[in-house]
Amino acid sequence: MLRKFPLQLILFIVLSGTVTAQSTEFGLFLGTTTYKGELNNSLFNTRLIQPAVGLLYRKNFNNHWAYRVGFNFGSISGDDALANDSYQNNRNLSFRSRLWDAHLLAEFNFFPYQLANPKTRFSPFIFAGISVYHFNPQAENGGEWYDLQPLGTEGQGTSAYPDRNKYKRLAVGIPFGGGFKIKFTRRFGMTIEAGARRIYTDYLDDVSTTYAEKNVLLAQNGELAVLFSDRSIDGQALLNDNRQRGNASDKDWFMFTGITINYTLSSKYGDNCTPFRGKLR
Repeated sequence: MLRKFPLQLILFIVLSGTVTAQSTEFGLFLGTTTYKGELNNSLFNTRLIQPAVGLLYRKNFNNHWAYRVGFNFGSISGDDALANDSYQNNRNLSFRSRLWDAHLLAEFNFFPYQLANPKTRFSPFIFAGISVYHFNPQAENGGEWYDLQPLGTEGQGTSAYPDRNKYKRLAVGIPFGGGFKIKFTRRFGMTIEAGARRIYTDYLDDVSTTYAEKNVLLAQNGELAVLFSDRSIDGQALLNDNRQRGNASDKDWFMFTGITINYTLSSKYGDNCTPFRGKLR
């Protein structure tokens, strides 16, 4: 039910937005991407911020309700060497991944606002919706980067761990967040926002559950699977079989933060709505 809610919300707004004039906007997003998971315990870790860009199309039904379709591209990374935790330092895992995120969002402006409407100037806003994202965790060895999902570093695809299937790199998430909109001219404005993604995988960083047995990995998934499964620096790798590697009960997150420069070609706009009914005064 929770996964269906953002889509139901968007459909409700789209179907109920029966105003005669609707303005549209285009935007260029410039910002950053961060992630939270086993190799980074905070979305706000400034040492692991990566750049991000994106494009969007927004349709304003009136001064308070809008929907937007967007596409963002960014990168995430994590590194146990940067953690203030001895267990992580010894675990010694790291990764990087490119993120592609396509999303459909419903927006609500707390104050009346449309870029095409000369009567409005600024507003804080919130949004929620649904996204489809693609990720591909990689790790480095000897100057070369390797895709981790095909290797099955936690025993995925082996007979010894039949309950561990290789995770999908294309998945659905629930984006939500908020920010502030401000107008510069009749045509141009700017949005400052932060949007987290609630996702349902624990493998953005390829780390989730326990170490797989080394002999099983070697026999069925190969030497690279063994190499990237356990990079402990205490010389006890052989003792780690079936010990804790990650926390499967705590799913990963990622977030886009930044500014969007918005532009409208619209000369007409709907201004016959305060939050639900009424007229802008």
